[in-house]
Amino acid sequence: MVAVHSWGRLQAAEHTLHALADHPPTRLPLAEGQHGLAHGMGRSYGDVCLNPGGALWATRGLDRFIAWNESTGELTCEAGVLLRDIQRTFVPRGWMLPVTPGTQFATVGGAIANDVHGKNHHVHGSFGDHVAA
Repeated sequence: MVAVHSWGRLQAAEHTLHALADHPPTRLPLAEGQHGLAHGMGRSYGDVCLNPGGALWATRGLDRFIAWNESTGELTCEAGVLLRDIQRTFVPRGWMLPVTPGTQFATVGGAIANDVHGKNHHVHGSFGDHVAA
């Protein structure tokens, strides 16, 4: 068991931690009766990225771009990709994420799970509004 904090560092909770690096994962390890939760950078507000006493599947190793369509701007990537890495790669090519939260260190999986929004949500909606699959 490993103590893991949320971004706000309000509490530390003990977890069984499993680093994922294969997509799709060949197996998601769990002890009998244990629950699991995907965990990226832990930048969620509060404790929604924690699973006290359970398993955390660390997704930061799932950080690859899979496909990119230059004409539409559609990107297929793994859940552990940082929003920072998307911006650094595609802004120079003329593309920018339509929605960005207050930190560039959120993962795509976390942005989807929390349906993050930026300062322009009244115009462009939330992150989930731009996710095709």
